[in-house]
Amino acid sequence: MMARRAAARFDEIIHAPHRLRICALLAPVESMEFGTVRDDLGVADSVLSKQFKVLTDAGYATTSKAAAPTGRARTWLALTRSGRKAFAGHLQALRELAAAAEGEPLARSASVAGAGVESPDRDRGDEHGQADDPQQ
Repeated sequence: MMARRAAARFDEIIHAPHRLRICALLAPVESMEFGTVRDDLGVADSVLSKQFKVLTDAGYATTSKAAAPTGRARTWLALTRSGRKAFAGHLQALRELAAAAEGEPLARSASVAGAGVESPDRDRGDEHGQADDPQQ
């Protein structure tokens, strides 16, 4: 059985650079310790907390506490099912935009079209992207 590809959907909540990187770190794992995510991003605790709260408030992420072998409580970060689905859809929308930018046919989806992206119209200009001069 083939896995279904996520529907392309540009997500403004995920698209912010730190949140996009947080999602990219958490997508392939079940959860990741707060300090590991913070160190990978190279940000302060407060920055990670603020960005992660946006994902949590959107229902895209969750936290849990677990004691480390030292007895000290650690915070673990994870994407929810909804967050994984939104991230996969956002990645698909970015792939479609990148393909269009590289001259590949743009896959039509409502979300990409809704983002103000149009497919290139090769008949409107020359090979340098200059519009044809109607006076000639």
